[in-house]
Amino acid sequence: RSGDLAELQQRFQQFAKKLKFLILAVQANHNAMLAYGKSRLDVAKAINSLSADTPLFPCAGDIGPLAPPADSSGNGSGDAASASTSTALANFHPTSYAAIHLQLHKKTKIYHDKYMEHVVNYAVEWERVLTNRISLHIKQANKLRVDLDHYNSKVESLRQDANKTMSKGKNVPEKDVDKLRRNEQKLLTSRQDYDKFVSDLCGYMEEVMDRGWKDLHPMLVKLSQFDATLSTEEANCCKAMYGVTEKLKEMSTRHVNVKAGGRLKELETWSLTSVVQASGEAAGSLTIEGSGSGDGDLPQSVNPETLQVGGGGLFGNLGSSRSIQDYSSTGNFDDSSSYDNVRNSSLTITTTSGADNSTNNYYGGSQMSINRTESGVLSNRSRTNTGDSGTSFHWSGSGTPALAPAAAPSS
Repeated sequence: RSGDLAELQQRFQQFAKKLKFLILAVQANHNAMLAYGKSRLDVAKAINSLSADTPLFPCAGDIGPLAPPADSSGNGSGDAASASTSTALANFHPTSYAAIHLQLHKKTKIYHDKYMEHVVNYAVEWERVLTNRISLHIKQANKLRVDLDHYNSKVESLRQDANKTMSKGKNVPEKDVDKLRRNEQKLLTSRQDYDKFVSDLCGYMEEVMDRGWKDLHPMLVKLSQFDATLSTEEANCCKAMYGVTEKLKEMSTRHVNVKAGGRLKELETWSLTSVVQASGEAAGSLTIEGSGSGDGDLPQSVNPETLQVGGGGLFGNLGSSRSIQDYSSTGNFDDSSSYDNVRNSSLTITTTSGADNSTNNYYGGSQMSINRTESGVLSNRSRTNTGDSGTSFHWSGSGTPALAPAAAPSS
């Protein structure tokens, strides 16, 4: 099957190109998934950074203390690291946009690692096995062919010498006859070895090409499982976004000039005074004490790794300590926000008149100092869970607390 071998070599070259294209495609897909996952997490980091110390933070950027680290370096490897991450994710129940994307990033990272192991690495190994083995055997076939040609040429030369001797009417010497016989036997053995080797090699090459679908099958199983499982996991993670959306919609009923269409047109065309007045500050809305510089032009590009972000340092290098103040000259403070999993934070509420009717909830073992300095009546109904030993309430002013902070049920 010497002629078949040459044809099969050409076929295998085309097959190898298709296999190489598959490898490049799954590698590019894996890299694209990693890049998309990182860019999606960077968006969450930016949201976390911009919403820190604002009323948006609880539903936009707040990260609970049970959140897994945002970086994926880890100290473990393989199944042990995946099991550790899975356990952390099982105990993490995100309620903000950034926290949901942090959970999504960690879960998809596990599946991306499995994609590399079971899809990309399999395709690379498939190509390596076939290319190395067929290349090695083709070299061996070529060596056997050289040996066959050598003995074929040598036998042909010995036969010509014998024919010349007999044409002169002489007998061929016995030693020359023995030499011819030995080389004829070597030629026969060489041809048998070559024919069997080439036949086996051709059969192997036909098998890996004509029935290569059997080798593609396990990879396709993993691909289909990956697509189905990952899409389900992403859908399950993102279901929590419905809650975030509802919280964001609710904010428009509790804060002035918060609307779905935004206020960019007003910021561009209204007078400076009108913009401030329309925000409702004079009516006693919630204002934030930030730590920004307030000067300079906006940067043209930002490195997410150096972004100043909140959330207890899980997304970056800023702590979650913040001071939220309400200034009300006549109105009541009726804030009912939930400050979940807030650590090392200070909530200071200051009014010159009116009552504090807040029903804030401090859950998740928050370590906070709540200072209320008022001249009105404190009808505070704020609660913490029973295990929240780190929260302390401080009251000062001319008013009298009408209702002390009550502990929420542990459930």
